[in-house]
Amino acid sequence: MTAGPFSQILICSILILSLYREGVKAQSAPCTTPTKHPGSCVLIERCRNIYTIVSNPTPPSTGIANYIKRAACTLPGVTRSICCQPAEVIPEPPTTTASPALGANFNLLPRDCGLRVDDRLAYGNITKVFSYPWMAVLRYDYNGAIKGGCSGSLINKRYILTAAHCIEMRSAMEIHSVVLGEHTKGQDIDCNIYHNSKGEEIERDCAGPIEEFGIESFDVHQDYNRPKASNDIGLIRLDKDVTMNDHIKPICLPVTADLQRKVFENYVVTGWGTTEAQKGSNILLEAVLRHVDISECQLKMNENRLNVRLSDNQMCAGGKNKVDSCRGDSGGPLGFSANYNGARFVQFGIVSFGVSGCGQKSVPGVYCRVAAYMDWIAEHIKP
Repeated sequence: MTAGPFSQILICSILILSLYREGVKAQSAPCTTPTKHPGSCVLIERCRNIYTIVSNPTPPSTGIANYIKRAACTLPGVTRSICCQPAEVIPEPPTTTASPALGANFNLLPRDCGLRVDDRLAYGNITKVFSYPWMAVLRYDYNGAIKGGCSGSLINKRYILTAAHCIEMRSAMEIHSVVLGEHTKGQDIDCNIYHNSKGEEIERDCAGPIEEFGIESFDVHQDYNRPKASNDIGLIRLDKDVTMNDHIKPICLPVTADLQRKVFENYVVTGWGTTEAQKGSNILLEAVLRHVDISECQLKMNENRLNVRLSDNQMCAGGKNKVDSCRGDSGGPLGFSANYNGARFVQFGIVSFGVSGCGQKSVPGVYCRVAAYMDWIAEHIKP
């Protein structure tokens, strides 16, 4: 659906509304635009469309000038603020510095990351098509047949973060390509469809087509140990740059020391429920999982006779009401909304493994803890 600059209905990331109450410094406030659409009250210089007009030496037309006047709003501590459509809001620069271990390669990880533009609140419906624009589907060549398998996350214009076991496969499958912009597998165009009170369709908002990328190279952690599931992390370098849009965007990583220390009560895992066994959902799934301390998780592993010794480089989540990492793909992201340049979705874990008989027992899933490998990631990404 095409829309003019003053008619787009966009609300920036609101993830699992009842859970995301992390203390985030107020850099904007909800407001209603003159066109009666939800907006964000921000410093006028942060509103891309409006600031282009007011900074132009040519006086704007009377209609535009009136619009700017009617769009004025109040933001504490800001002298010139305006109700801006969220899609036009220019992100604030980070208020925190990168962990020293990242060095110069910090600049290769985008700061404009972790933003979801899917929650286009219209007619009372919260939609899902644009929910997790960083999700990647890994495709494999299995005796000449190309099949989907693990997943990963887009972390910048050339790299996918995933699990090492999704790259070094035990079977005859070899990694073939990466698909971005996927939501419902097997469906050409994914749309959010809005209905009125009578159930009649009144509008639809569709994402662009999926995009497939070849693989230039990949890196698996040098100390990856499949039997022990340790250091289960890998990077895939795509064969060309990714062009970002509404349904293809990078996720944030815990690049600051503060983010690397963060522990949340709950996390969100996403994926198509697919493992190496090729079973799962065609529609992208999400699940809210509780954080489980490593000592408690190790006890559960022992009780289920899993010969695994967990370390601080891993994390656990789930294991309650039989909800575990089966809701997400191997290699997919486990994350949560955190304060990094405002409220952003940050990846803290990579789906690694779980107990046999996924979803049949209340046992936590095990994830590679991304914060422990930020220096490794920085060493292996290149322009």
